[in-house]
Amino acid sequence: EKAAVMINAWYEWRKQANVDDLAVAQPDNENPVPCAVRGYSAVADANVTAGIGVDDAQLRLTRTLGGGCWHKRDRDGRPVYIERAGRHIIKDIPKTSSTSGLIEFHVLLQEFLTRTLLPECSQLAEETVWQQVVVIDLAGVSLVALSHIPALNMLREMLARDQMMYPERMYRTYVVNAPPVFITAWKMIRSWLDPRVISKIQILGKDHAELLDQIPAHNLPSFLGGSCKCSHMPGGCVPSVPLGNYPDLPRSAYAHLRHQVQISYTEPRHSFVCETMPVGNGPTPMSSPLMGYAGWLGIKRDSPRNSAPTSPTPMRTQHVFVRFSTDRGRGVVVEVLWQPLGSDSLDDGTLVYPEALFEPQRAPVLLELEAPNRAGQLVVNWRVANFDEGQAPFPRPEEAQIPIQLEYSVDTEDELLTAFSLPPIKRS
Repeated sequence: EKAAVMINAWYEWRKQANVDDLAVAQPDNENPVPCAVRGYSAVADANVTAGIGVDDAQLRLTRTLGGGCWHKRDRDGRPVYIERAGRHIIKDIPKTSSTSGLIEFHVLLQEFLTRTLLPECSQLAEETVWQQVVVIDLAGVSLVALSHIPALNMLREMLARDQMMYPERMYRTYVVNAPPVFITAWKMIRSWLDPRVISKIQILGKDHAELLDQIPAHNLPSFLGGSCKCSHMPGGCVPSVPLGNYPDLPRSAYAHLRHQVQISYTEPRHSFVCETMPVGNGPTPMSSPLMGYAGWLGIKRDSPRNSAPTSPTPMRTQHVFVRFSTDRGRGVVVEVLWQPLGSDSLDDGTLVYPEALFEPQRAPVLLELEAPNRAGQLVVNWRVANFDEGQAPFPRPEEAQIPIQLEYSVDTEDELLTAFSLPPIKRS
């Protein structure tokens, strides 16, 4: 009888809160991801950017919270969620969001887990996967943050709703890098939790050995004792605005991109070439973007020219950022090459950024490249995703005839940070 009451309350809550109408990112739609994602195929790797489908309330939360990311899987195929809670700007959370707004955001995260990630994990595991592993990193937390009453009250409300509406979604939670002052806060927080939930929480210090028992090293970020760095994405494994490890661009940064071209399933490629000069000069656009094919993209990987030569001595690099978006499609594949100035052979080139699938139809994408700090040419290649790349549904024949609008800008790090008055990036 008690179970029936709980189930009825659950259905009634979903109906009243319009949970089924939330804009959850799934393979068959173009909704943006609710937080950073790494290592899944249902959606491409992404950070939260200021796209049309991302409202200002979510952006404010992203800038206040320490950084969260669904980062690959544990040893049994469960999705892993990592939260850099120690980097939360605690005092600003009640200023930037109401309790109801924070709960709504948390519900969106849980629905994304339930509708998108768990089905993919179940398919890969060939059995039902219905729980996640959570890692809460408290590195950087202070006593002031742990005693901020308004924020703690918001946390209590969110935990109460979570236990009521998403029971048993958690397989295990690891609280790592917990300082001694956390013990006092934990005594209060555990009083808000069901005993079954408490039994699944492990409080760890700086020893991450238990994490590695649960999560393989190649799926665990290096700052938690693993070997993963996700260097292909700005911010690495878990981007954090408060930590400053990637550029937090305003909405205006994606509103008027410098170049607009059309690609399609019949004309799928576009290339942009710019010159690179030693730091201080930076890339300068060449006469015009190239509509043709200017790189290795699409050439079979057994071709000799795809094996980038190794430099006999380490090269200094400079950071270049690419912003791009599309208005439709299944996603685009990006590859970036560099070759010395004056060379007319791709065999002399270096693969700066290997092929990777992105979904800029959901929200704009920001990529960070490391180009050699030498005179040369940087070639950025885009192409429409093939039908065997990603999980987005195939377009109908009539849809495949509609051109895809690709908009992009390419800037050095100094140009980007100066244009939007941003602080220097803190790379680990």
